[in-house]
Amino acid sequence: MAIARTPVIRVAIVAIVTGALQFASYGPVLSASSETSARELTLTLASTQPLPSASASALIAEATAIWKESRVALRWVAAGSEEQHAVLRVLVKAGLVPSGELSPLTVGELVRGEGSRALATASITGARRIVDESGWRFDDLPAMRERRLGLVLGRAVAHEIGHYLLGTNTHSTQGLMRARIDAREFADLRSGSFRLDRAAQARLDTLAARGPLPLEAPSAGFSYSWP
Repeated sequence: MAIARTPVIRVAIVAIVTGALQFASYGPVLSASSETSARELTLTLASTQPLPSASASALIAEATAIWKESRVALRWVAAGSEEQHAVLRVLVKAGLVPSGELSPLTVGELVRGEGSRALATASITGARRIVDESGWRFDDLPAMRERRLGLVLGRAVAHEIGHYLLGTNTHSTQGLMRARIDAREFADLRSGSFRLDRAAQARLDTLAARGPLPLEAPSAGFSYSWP
């Protein structure tokens, strides 16, 4: 998901790199959906650095609300005894990775290694840059900035979930799966434009009719970037 003008998120499916991560889990803010069906995805959330509880809550609430519109229940479980049930892990991390001739900044990835669960990552640094460049008033208030930060992270994560569930590398011209979006819209508290478009929804319905979700992530790479 990209940002017109300034940052655009860049996503790439890569192999999981072996190594130890120092991260915090967000069990206290996770909420489990009461809906149990073939359209249910179980996730867990962690961060490599402190993430304000208000931001973590906003991330979860936004991603859950987006996918509820498409009749997919996101069930968030705490790290620990229930973590083994998570199909998709969500990790908020700090770094941006410069790449390409125009130095686009990588702020999100869908990572899958052979024989392991998928990992959707989102960059807190990239999300803060979006908030900073969105131009919304009153963002000097800490509580507002924390909420807006979580909102941006939640929308980025929801986009990654879309690639994972739809099993496709492609983007849409509208809705959640757009490749580009203006920073102001990305951080708009009132925006309702982050939903699956009709074509993506139809694909999801067709896939769900064939059997339980989630699907495997696509094996080919895909990307969207900030020029």
